[in-house]
Amino acid sequence: MDALYAADAALKDAVPAAVQRHRQAATLTWALIHKIESEILSEVASTGEHSARMLGMLRASPAMGYPNDDRPVSFEGHDVVPTVFGAIYAEWNRHVALGD
Repeated sequence: MDALYAADAALKDAVPAAVQRHRQAATLTWALIHKIESEILSEVASTGEHSARMLGMLRASPAMGYPNDDRPVSFEGHDVVPTVFGAIYAEWNRHVALGD
């Protein structure tokens, strides 16, 4: 379990910088959240500190049926929110609340 917690912490640590790189977008869309997730996973994987299996457990599984289009992100109707998506969404909305 320690490996999973460490991978989760590494992903969450990478979220603020990744979100900041995309702040010029007015809206967090499904396509953008997938793009940010991919960037974060690649960045954390490149350190070699976390196994692909651990990172895969924290990402959005295609089986969850999340869209990948230009509609704004809404988790309404979804029973499970992947860790990375939740962290991205929270960070994005933190910046919106601050007026960034």
